[in-house]
Amino acid sequence: MSELPAVEVRSFKWPRRPTSLAEARFLGEDEFGRWLGVAAGAPWWWPDRSPGGVFVASLVKLVPADTFWTACFHPADPVVDVDVVLPVRWVDGALEEVDLELDVLRNADGAVRVRDRDAFDRVRAAHAMPADLAARAEETCALLVGLVERRAEPFGLVGPARLARFLADVEAARP
Repeated sequence: MSELPAVEVRSFKWPRRPTSLAEARFLGEDEFGRWLGVAAGAPWWWPDRSPGGVFVASLVKLVPADTFWTACFHPADPVVDVDVVLPVRWVDGALEEVDLELDVLRNADGAVRVRDRDAFDRVRAAHAMPADLAARAEETCALLVGLVERRAEPFGLVGPARLARFLADVEAARP
């Protein structure tokens, strides 16, 4: 696993309030975007680089180009977690992602729901999110609900297959 290139992931909340840093492994790129992996037990840090904690479970993250979303695939519920975000930026090889609070989740039983609508409303009011950006976030969320419910790719077989390969690689790398 260590032979895979490292990617620093810098996370923010609207309007660019830093929340955390993590290191992921670059797994490759395909027609859906760039894929990153984080193994269970990997550390994450607060914005000042002080220790924050560790990832409880492994995940793969899909980072498409020029979209208002990124997606994580997990081995346990929620198995799909799609974040509504500003289009990501790649800065000196690091990923910078500004979360707009809305998340579309799918559980293993197929149930799909939107999380953090109340947080979205609070952030929109407290941080003067422009009306056009708020509307774009809402439209993206509604579109994603339909895609995740229908299991349109990469939310059908592609994401879980990437996760399965990553989990097998993590297991194979254990001493």
